[in-house]
Amino acid sequence: MECRRIVDKFAQSFVQRRKEKAELESLAELEAVEASLYTHNQNSEPEGHMSSNITRANTQKCRDFDLNEVLKFEEEDHEGYADSNIPEMHADGASFAGENACPADNADYSNGNEHGNKEEDKYEEIIESVLNPEEPSAEEMEMDKMFANKKYPTMQEISEASTPTVGMEFDSKEDAFFFFAVYARRVGFAIKKDSSYESKKTNEISRQAFACNRCRDDTYIDSALRQRRTSRIVQTKCQVRMFVKEYRGKWSITNIRLEHNHNLAPSEWIVRFMKCHRSMSASDKTLIHILQETRVPPRNIMKIFRKTRGSFRAVPFDTKNLGNELAKERKKIKNRDIEELLILFKEAREKMPGFTHSIDVDSDNRVKSLFWTNQIGKANYSKFGQFVSFDTTFSTNQYGMPFAPIIGVDNYGKTVVFGVGLLEDETADTFKWLFEEFLSAMDNKHPETIITDQDVAMGIAISKALPYTIHRFCNFHISKNLDDKLSLFFTVRGTLKEELRAVIRNSFTPEEFETEWRDLLQRHNALGEPHLDRIYEIRAQWVPAYFKESFFPFTSSTGRSESTNSLFKHYVKRKDSIETFFKEYMIIQEKKQSDLDRLREKSELKESVNWGFNPLEREAMKIYTDPIYGKFADELRKGTAYNVEVVEEKILYKVIRVTNYRNAEFPRSTYMVSISPDEDVYKCSCSKMARDGIQCCHVMRVATHIGLTELPVSFINPRWTTAAGIEVARLTERRTNTTSQNTHLAVRHAIEMSKISHILSTVCTDDRSYDLFAEGVAELKKAICKDAIERLQTKEKVTRKRKKVDDPVQQDTENMHHEDREDNNHGHNNEEIHPEEQNSSDEETKQDEHRPYKDPPQSGNPGFNLGERPMNFHEKSAAKLKKKTAPRLCGLCRLPGHKRPKCPDRDKVLY
Repeated sequence: MECRRIVDKFAQSFVQRRKEKAELESLAELEAVEASLYTHNQNSEPEGHMSSNITRANTQKCRDFDLNEVLKFEEEDHEGYADSNIPEMHADGASFAGENACPADNADYSNGNEHGNKEEDKYEEIIESVLNPEEPSAEEMEMDKMFANKKYPTMQEISEASTPTVGMEFDSKEDAFFFFAVYARRVGFAIKKDSSYESKKTNEISRQAFACNRCRDDTYIDSALRQRRTSRIVQTKCQVRMFVKEYRGKWSITNIRLEHNHNLAPSEWIVRFMKCHRSMSASDKTLIHILQETRVPPRNIMKIFRKTRGSFRAVPFDTKNLGNELAKERKKIKNRDIEELLILFKEAREKMPGFTHSIDVDSDNRVKSLFWTNQIGKANYSKFGQFVSFDTTFSTNQYGMPFAPIIGVDNYGKTVVFGVGLLEDETADTFKWLFEEFLSAMDNKHPETIITDQDVAMGIAISKALPYTIHRFCNFHISKNLDDKLSLFFTVRGTLKEELRAVIRNSFTPEEFETEWRDLLQRHNALGEPHLDRIYEIRAQWVPAYFKESFFPFTSSTGRSESTNSLFKHYVKRKDSIETFFKEYMIIQEKKQSDLDRLREKSELKESVNWGFNPLEREAMKIYTDPIYGKFADELRKGTAYNVEVVEEKILYKVIRVTNYRNAEFPRSTYMVSISPDEDVYKCSCSKMARDGIQCCHVMRVATHIGLTELPVSFINPRWTTAAGIEVARLTERRTNTTSQNTHLAVRHAIEMSKISHILSTVCTDDRSYDLFAEGVAELKKAICKDAIERLQTKEKVTRKRKKVDDPVQQDTENMHHEDREDNNHGHNNEEIHPEEQNSSDEETKQDEHRPYKDPPQSGNPGFNLGERPMNFHEKSAAKLKKKTAPRLCGLCRLPGHKRPKCPDRDKVLY
């Protein structure tokens, strides 16, 4: 009776609150609801119900789950009523007595809520649906948690799931829920946790109800202003429930009702898309994250899980869930990108002390630009930093920051990354900051040469930050601009275009180029063309004849930078964070180290097949790396296409081509080779040794003519030798186990699942084989559990033995020894690190900890932030099309906004 009075009081307060909040046209409906409630309470017979015990209630299988069920449970064990769903019901207007109350009460109060708040809640829902994305409903959240504490059931468990009956016992409430969930999975519906009852004696839940996820009233209000297409669970007040009670450590089913008032899923394969039946184990998530980090498309990820599970239908998730997992991971680092990046920087410094980074921020401490390099980049630059290629690209991060790698060429002729920059824009000041930070990291060593595209801002920055470096423009971009801007001009002048390229390519001296350029333009009546005049004015920055004595190894363009940009774009996407970009950078560095191992194996452990029997070739094979030796042998082979004429014995020779061959570097047929007897230096008019660092075929032909059997010192450029890369190779010898435990377990899980799937594909076709397999799995499971228990007991024994040491003096002594060992180890690590690098690392760590950097501003169109970069021909054409036309003016008053027939001054002009 006390419980009934509490419920009645709660009902009265509930109705009163609804009266105060509601804006009803008539209060008669609400009063009718109140009257029906009291009528129901007066007509009930709580004493009769209270006298009945649980056994009789279970035998009768009561079909009317009314309010007195609560009183029955209260009277039997003197336990308090504690419905965990009451706060939720206050919010959404469900029944005050929980899902266990009678259907009539539920209907009355939900209808009262619907009418009472119709005007108020309608507009709140409209505004919320338009401004904010919809949150998952309470039912959907419960469905998500359905298998949270249990392993997802196998297809065998689902197919063999039994129907719940009164009297079934379980070890825990969770086991009972899992049993009901597996049954629901087989039948074709979803369940959720419903009302619960808390014992006054233990303050723990002693009764729990599980219900169909459609057990509530459908209070959904459709809105014409809803802009987002959504799906929802249609509530039907389904009465399917299972009640369980705890008694002496066991949970038993006390009441059950399994009749639905809605259609069930027509197929068990459709049920798997319900939220409660969608499952993704920890191993699955780890494997998915690994595959997503390696840029495996979702469809291919699903193929991998199909291989491990046997079919697509056996996979309890789909490609949409894969996208949701990726979105969750990105949401974790939202507005924490730089914070996570600094953590990665710190880890990189711990793994390799030479790692260095620089950050440029604005007045609000928001990151504008970034630069970093590691010890391998520094070692490469110290050995191969004579030449640098520099270019920028876009579409590599979500902030639209231009990606600016500083690259070079190693002793194998392969591209290496000296440092990486992510810049705020492409202005001269930003480039200047990047080059200054690069020099600071490289001990202020300036490169001899640098090649870029025809960018004004880059040129200004290089002239200020690298005043001692020879700057060259990309020849390819100059030629491309000629084709774009003068295509019609060249068309009407016959062979001017081909002859112009021959002059640019075949000139060996600046004087020769200038003479032939003027003669060619005069011959084709092309003097005075504006674009040709402009590129002629800057000829000293791009014509090869001006760089014959400068080191630009095997290149006259920024092709290496373009290939590096393309490589990074295969690893990163324009929506990626900077943290993800840095991780992919580390992966690319690891890949380059792996490629270097293959090249070292070929150069140091194998011997190339000689082209001929020249002793110079055999000696070069031992000195040069394998790729450079290939170029040397190619020059030696090309030398057979030439004859030698002696101009001055042992001093000057003329080399004449007598046979044409493919891919000749220059179209001319005569070259002059001079020899310096004192220094034993061989120099050709093509200057290949100065440009590329290896001798040309013309010098090779002269060396063969005079009978050289050993390579002169002047023939060998140390940067191309195998010995030049020893220091870099030593830095890469450190063995690192970067594979985490989770990654290892995920891969192991996938492999074993694939094996089992393959076995089951043959076992399931035969009943006898299937029974043997099932028995073996059961025995294996018992053995694993037994082994796990034994190991746990052994671990507890060892732990207890360790805890027996209670002497404080002994503990203090051990602590002192432990601290001494840590100090010794710390000092040993410091000896391996250069003092300057240690101080630099400490300063950077302190700076990272005391300066809370903010993420760069988001780009409106990620990956396409042009800044102040000059537009090319196509961009200018597009910009012209986007220009707004001038407003049309009146023919009389010359003002916009109207035409001549409607001009207000028309009468004044006419009269």
